[in-house]
Amino acid sequence: MRDEMTATLNIYKWPSQAYWRYFELQALKQIDYERPILEIGCGDGQFSSLVFREIDEAIDVNPRSVEKCRRLANHLYGRVQCLDARELQFSEGGYGTIYANCVMEHIPDIEAVLAGCYRGLRPGGKLVMTVPLAKMNEHLLFPWNWYARVRQHQLVHVNLFTKQEWKELLLTTGFSGIEFRPYLSGKACKFWDTLDSPGCIGFGRYRLAPILGRTFGLVPAGLKNRMLTRLSGWLTSKAKTNGSQKTACAVVVIARKSFGEMLQ
Repeated sequence: MRDEMTATLNIYKWPSQAYWRYFELQALKQIDYERPILEIGCGDGQFSSLVFREIDEAIDVNPRSVEKCRRLANHLYGRVQCLDARELQFSEGGYGTIYANCVMEHIPDIEAVLAGCYRGLRPGGKLVMTVPLAKMNEHLLFPWNWYARVRQHQLVHVNLFTKQEWKELLLTTGFSGIEFRPYLSGKACKFWDTLDSPGCIGFGRYRLAPILGRTFGLVPAGLKNRMLTRLSGWLTSKAKTNGSQKTACAVVVIARKSFGEMLQ
């Protein structure tokens, strides 16, 4: 556990991000991914390198992230493009897996994107995505509606749905065999928000978390490693008390394209 927490800390630096990603990593490593694989929203590729050995194609809307991905994770990806998911032109049935980690909740016009994913999968292929749920608003640091609205705005969650709403949306798109695998409990979500909300003070690159992350990069290597080791140990001890998944605030969604498509 501690090694994987250290791995996420080495990528994200800010403890709340590493803590959330740790749970995602645990859940995503339990899934079989059939190639060819398309990743939507690859970022700099470092997190996906903890899950995959090879990804055939990837896109991200941020040109700086794409440039960094090509530099840091070029061994992982066959091709990386700077592209908005809403602009993807899917050919029929090309992919075995379409994967999106904490991306779909940020994309406007999500119905069209999901329809494109469905079209781009071959029969029997699957969409694998991690998403936070509306339930998270009940397990934040403060139980106030205005605070939940502020956090949703800060996190740019334009599609913060319940499991049932995601299920209905995916069924309407044509997917079947929809499965939800919870990975972040209400207890863990509240601890995450306690760490994360201070880091959101500010705007854009000038929020506290990115500023401190850049400052941390200036710390001498020996001291940095000792700090990461202690922080990793502390976060790992907290992760062991994740709590009941009956209050799940985030899930992996697996949605399949039926083999029946081949008969049509």
